Amino acid sequence: MTAAPPPPSTPFPFLLDPAHPVAEATILSLTATSQKRYLSRSPIPARMHLTLVSPYDPFPDPRQDGGAHMGGVERVFAEVSKRLAARGHEIEVVCSSEDPRPSPAPHERIHVTRVRRQATVMRTPVAALAERVPADTDVVQVAATYPFTTPTVLRRARKAGIPGILDFHFEPDPVSLVGRIAARLYRMVGPAAYPLAEAVLVRSLAYGRNAPSLDRVPEAQWRVVPNGVDTDRFRPEGPRTGDGNLLFVGRLVPYKGLGGLVHALARVPDAPPLWVAGDGPLRPELERLAARLGVDARFLGRVPDEDLPALYRGATMTVLPSVGRQECFGITLLESMACGTPVLASAIPGVEQVARFGGQVAPPGQPAALAAAIRRSMQDPMPRGRALAGRVRAAYGWDAVADRLLEVYGEVTEARKQRTPTREVTHADPRRDPVL
Repeated sequence: MTAAPPPPSTPFPFLLDPAHPVAEATILSLTATSQKRYLSRSPIPARMHLTLVSPYDPFPDPRQDGGAHMGGVERVFAEVSKRLAARGHEIEVVCSSEDPRPSPAPHERIHVTRVRRQATVMRTPVAALAERVPADTDVVQVAATYPFTTPTVLRRARKAGIPGILDFHFEPDPVSLVGRIAARLYRMVGPAAYPLAEAVLVRSLAYGRNAPSLDRVPEAQWRVVPNGVDTDRFRPEGPRTGDGNLLFVGRLVPYKGLGGLVHALARVPDAPPLWVAGDGPLRPELERLAARLGVDARFLGRVPDEDLPALYRGATMTVLPSVGRQECFGITLLESMACGTPVLASAIPGVEQVARFGGQVAPPGQPAALAAAIRRSMQDPMPRGRALAGRVRAAYGWDAVADRLLEVYGEVTEARKQRTPTREVTHADPRRDPVL
């Protein structure tokens, strides 16, 4: 387990050093009132017309796409759209779809424009989304890292004089040779358009600083807007499923590092059983590994979303042993902590900042260090319950995320009105103002 930083000379070290290991976690633990006081520096229009450009449909019709392409980006856009619409803002969602026929949206102020997807190349859609961005919108927010949509949308926004916001969720980090070649080619072409954005949303400063795709964008243009969690669904109160077990939730793919967790548990005498909620191509191999090492592991397969809160509540601890850059945040950590259950995760950029909010970290890809962290948690259990869940609600609830987004929207629209590029707004430099 990584050692905690030495006691600083001030009780708030992040105010002096934004790069402090727990700076972002500490900042996010501010109450909603404190966040508003520190962040409200630009006027927020009472009613805005906002356009969110999503690679796939955030509100899929089960009779059409059926949610087959519903990933993390789409879930974020769906959640923030609903909350922004509830506050009186008009939301235009532009996305690709196999079937562009209209289907009901969850709110009367959310309008979904579905563009027929011409093809899907390495999980990225090919569709003319930029052409459907309304000319009268106040802000355009587009998901990054999609080569056939992101650059054209940013160019369209710049040409139309609309403030563009790049929503950076992850750095491509494929395993296959073909994937690595494709990612390298994309970094040579796609990120060239990123400086056209008035602001770039990152999940954390730590992850952004380790993302080659953002090398061309000054940090003064970055704004930290974390992912959120549905704290009405993920909460401490409710049924529990489990019996003193550790819990892993996620796809069984290489970058999740589940094999390392199995090896770690083999080193822990009287280790608690491991429950694995998820499926994927590595499942047969991992089942054989657990049997060979004598690890008590129960593979549950894919668990319905509605059953996850009970699993989190029943677990002693949720573990995320990821080893790759594709893990940029760790939403399962938030879900677990929102249910009052502490976490243990790999000390990788982005994930570490979330894990330290209500748990501990260990070096990635090192089963011995992970085993030591598990033993320590068994001997000295971490705080859990309503207090932990309450802190998560204040910092990571979707309403808190919507507050932060509105701050950014107000900033970029005001900067555009004053004909001042966002990068020249010195008070928003995250190096000098770690709250942003």
